[in-house]
Amino acid sequence: QQHVELVQSRASALTEEQLLVTDVWREVTRQYVDTTYNGLGEDGWKQKRLDAVKSVPNVGPEREDKEKVYSVIRKMLSSLGDPYTRFLTPEQYESLTAYARGGSSGGVGVQLMLDPASGKVLVLNTVKDGPAEKAGVLPGDVVVEVDGMEMNGATAEVVAAKCRGEAGTQLNLAVRHGGDGRADSKVQQLTVTREPIKSSPVAASTFDMDGGKKVGLIKVPTFSTQTTSQVSDALRQVRGSSAVVMDLRGNAGGYMPAGVDVAKLFLPPQTRVISEVDKSGRSTIYVADGIGSDTVVPLYLLVDKRTASASEILTAALQDNHRATVVGEKTFGKGRIQNVQELEDGSGIAVTKAKYMTPEGRDIHGVGITPNKIPKSCGPDDSAATCLSGLL
Repeated sequence: QQHVELVQSRASALTEEQLLVTDVWREVTRQYVDTTYNGLGEDGWKQKRLDAVKSVPNVGPEREDKEKVYSVIRKMLSSLGDPYTRFLTPEQYESLTAYARGGSSGGVGVQLMLDPASGKVLVLNTVKDGPAEKAGVLPGDVVVEVDGMEMNGATAEVVAAKCRGEAGTQLNLAVRHGGDGRADSKVQQLTVTREPIKSSPVAASTFDMDGGKKVGLIKVPTFSTQTTSQVSDALRQVRGSSAVVMDLRGNAGGYMPAGVDVAKLFLPPQTRVISEVDKSGRSTIYVADGIGSDTVVPLYLLVDKRTASASEILTAALQDNHRATVVGEKTFGKGRIQNVQELEDGSGIAVTKAKYMTPEGRDIHGVGITPNKIPKSCGPDDSAATCLSGLL
């Protein structure tokens, strides 16, 4: 009884801001995939909470006062060395939930990715002739602000959600060209008009290699709920080809289950596709059912440094099971899963709760996938035929 009262009186002695710090720390402790906390150990991680609680200033109601608290929380999280575990301000979290609730009919046509080295959100690709491309947004740009809201510390999902809205409405986007994050690269203010954006569909075509070999080409720009059925249709369109090439260059991922399901289209029954491992070491294993899968046609995957996440799940599954030859350059290296949730004051926290392991037990996070073949020339603008020269 006395112990309970003591705990309660200690808790009530904490300010609202200190309780927020404690809430963030507790959620990370409950879910975080790395039980060593980046080598800090349990005691070291507890110390980070004590330090953070002590350094939270007695803040007033002003926004800049709140910002001081958020900065203390970000410093505590940065000790984990994981750019994907991050604190979201109430405004950033609200953007995310508003997007999840739906109702926004328009977007700007960008694919975004958090750069783990700088912690900034980068534009990976722009949709051809889409609103962002027309306004002057370039691949490699750092997103600095969206409609006046600073994107410092935001996730790629928050930035994407903030870019959504009703078609026809305008959005002010501040970007820094070049993606190098240097303070002296000029920030450009761009006005973008949202348009209805459909995710780029899978495209199927064929081409002839020297010697008259007909090759099927399937370009997969992103993963959505429609991707698996679109790849199935594409395979039917290129049936009869002597080989099939799936082009995953510039594909940053998207809907993760589609990466698993597309891999299943090429694998025999009971083949392991990917495992998801949580902090307690429990594995969820995804296995191919083999129904209607094509396990015979020679298969090549084209990848580059922007091939990430769901694309890497697909690539690793087919490479580890010796089902495809991977061609291009080393991939991005994102093999972690985040959970995002709301905190007491309306802010949010994204916590890395699990990691992907490939069928052969590789952890590709921060490492990427090394192709089986690295051609002389296979840049984003090179054709599949150029990438595969001498291989087919």
